[in-house]
Amino acid sequence: MSAMSVSVSLRPSTTAASSTSSPSPSPGRGVPERVADVSAPVPSPKRSLGARLGQWFGRGAGKSGGPGGGPKDGKDGKGDGKVAPAPLSPRAQSALRRQLTQCLSARLTDSAANDAARDFMTRYAAASPDLQRAWLAVVADICASDGNSGAEAGKDGDGASAKRAASGLAGALGSARVRFLKRFNALPDGLPFLVRWRADMLEHRAALPGLAALEEDLGSLFSTWFDVGLLELHPITWDSPASLLEKLMRYEAVHEISSWADLRNRLDSDRRCYAFFHPRMPREPLIFVEVAFVPEMAADVHSLLDEKAPLEDLRRVRWAIFYSISNTQPGLRGVSFGNFLLKRVIDELQVDFPKLRNFATLSPIPGFNDWLKSLSAQALAQVLGPKRAKLLAQEASLAPDVSGAQMMAWLQAGAERKAVQALQRSLGEALAAHYLARETARGQPRDPVARFHLGNGARVERINWHADLSRKGAKQSCGMMVNYLYEPDELDANLQRLLDGEPALGRAVARLV
Repeated sequence: MSAMSVSVSLRPSTTAASSTSSPSPSPGRGVPERVADVSAPVPSPKRSLGARLGQWFGRGAGKSGGPGGGPKDGKDGKGDGKVAPAPLSPRAQSALRRQLTQCLSARLTDSAANDAARDFMTRYAAASPDLQRAWLAVVADICASDGNSGAEAGKDGDGASAKRAASGLAGALGSARVRFLKRFNALPDGLPFLVRWRADMLEHRAALPGLAALEEDLGSLFSTWFDVGLLELHPITWDSPASLLEKLMRYEAVHEISSWADLRNRLDSDRRCYAFFHPRMPREPLIFVEVAFVPEMAADVHSLLDEKAPLEDLRRVRWAIFYSISNTQPGLRGVSFGNFLLKRVIDELQVDFPKLRNFATLSPIPGFNDWLKSLSAQALAQVLGPKRAKLLAQEASLAPDVSGAQMMAWLQAGAERKAVQALQRSLGEALAAHYLARETARGQPRDPVARFHLGNGARVERINWHADLSRKGAKQSCGMMVNYLYEPDELDANLQRLLDGEPALGRAVARLV
């Protein structure tokens, strides 16, 4: 989702220190192409005798979607539950069911069940995507329930007995699933496997509703296993292992790292990069933030990423700008530690730079264009207000009743006359300020990045016109970006304002609303 040489006083990074002998890469542009993860629809096996196991090892199969769930519609039948048959023979399905059932039902200390879990983990990791989806379908089948057990227990007409039986069964099934997941976690590489496995579950959960209960149980366990108190904050530098630097390039989700030279610029002496690591995943950053030191609050990302810009004098630095925050593990969706990351980084920076007092972001506005396109002419006029609507009506290139989609196209169009450029900027900034400060979804800021930073206690400080002129920036927000200001002494008060329905706004933004 999502948008922060002097030595850093942190414990030595186990990632940087203990990773294998990967030499620091030499700067250059001969960087291999990034490999994208490819997802596909999940086949679903035909119901067989093994489906009866689901009555004992799962709960209601009618549940899909929900928090963290997969898409509810799309191609290849992902949204309607129609999936191709699994490419597993009946014999292979039967063997897999026996293996999984052993893992589900045995005691946690059972060595045979641990061997079965280890074997499943190894074979699943080495399997092709099609085979992995087929195995997930079997897991979904086993972890689903037709819900008849409670009804059978209540055939005597005693509703209370039926309710107690259903409740007891649900508790037993939940305990079985938790034991099943804990068994994997107890294995040497079990935790990284579970993180990757949950990513697969989230991707295919809509097509395989039987996965919902297992995925939810795993998400609940992750909230404990990845508690922020267990995570370690470490810097990532140009001297970090090449394998870690490659992951940084691959995981960057806000501003793509185009080359080794680009990466080196982001890790130079006037920059910092920090990441959270889990002790059992020391080579995998969970989330990282990139920080630039500048003399004033940054207004555009191009100057921050300019490889030819001179280094900032750290003795004179006054601002720390968080310009990219990236989550790296899809399997940890819903496990929140980004807010803790920023606060920990601010604490570290204040230790290293006692005179540093100003902390802000330069953040994208990813939902702005989609919101603007959805506005009718009447809704757009209402958002702009009478004075701005009157100014807009004087623009000859626009129809009298301009819609949100037409407005977006006009904001993105290049204008030759300075008067038109000024009008575009004035109206664009006003619309962005309204979107960030007033548009909500389920009682929270509609924009996901605004929701994150305002939820951390930040303030919407300034809208920046033409701050990101990349294709991505134009597509998201007509090239606009926003500064969120982090004042350590005001975070709690700002959060209370958000809870009261009035997010904290800087003076410049307040005048635009």
